[in-house]
Amino acid sequence: MSTKHLVYVALFAALIAVGAQIRLPIGPVPVTFQVPMALLAGLLLGPKLGALSATVYMLMGLVGLPVFAGGGGIATVVSPTFGFIVGLIPAAFCAGLGTAYRTPLAGTVSFTLLALFFVFLFGFLYFIFIMNTVIGTPMSAIEALKVAVLPFIVKDVIVAVLTSLFARTLHARGLDLASS
Repeated sequence: MSTKHLVYVALFAALIAVGAQIRLPIGPVPVTFQVPMALLAGLLLGPKLGALSATVYMLMGLVGLPVFAGGGGIATVVSPTFGFIVGLIPAAFCAGLGTAYRTPLAGTVSFTLLALFFVFLFGFLYFIFIMNTVIGTPMSAIEALKVAVLPFIVKDVIVAVLTSLFARTLHARGLDLASS
């Protein structure tokens, strides 16, 4: 891995952190811009470097830097929303596949929507686990869907599509960070 790639990874880890600070507190899962930044990392850096950016972001928060929407530190592991952070890693990887294979626009959008699925899957499963075992607030899968997923799907699908279009526009204008 080149020094330039390390700089790109650090840059996108920082962009994900900034995206986390732009938030609207709605219910137990705040609306943030972490997801589009993680998707953009994958789309512009490719699957491996994009996932590495999301991993660096997560590790920065776990060591105590206040980069998560709710702060930082190892205690965030028991937060109901930590699964959404973990889901950013496979999401960035998956989004990166949409550009790594030079797919047409529909393919890039499809990979990005699949990436969004990983964020929701990890977040949803972790949310249920923490609510039921750690916090002790019994919650069914349907209740968890209503609280942690459904209020955000439409917004996140729109943002994922727009992020795909933005990345494609940057690629069309010659910005290809993955191969530079």
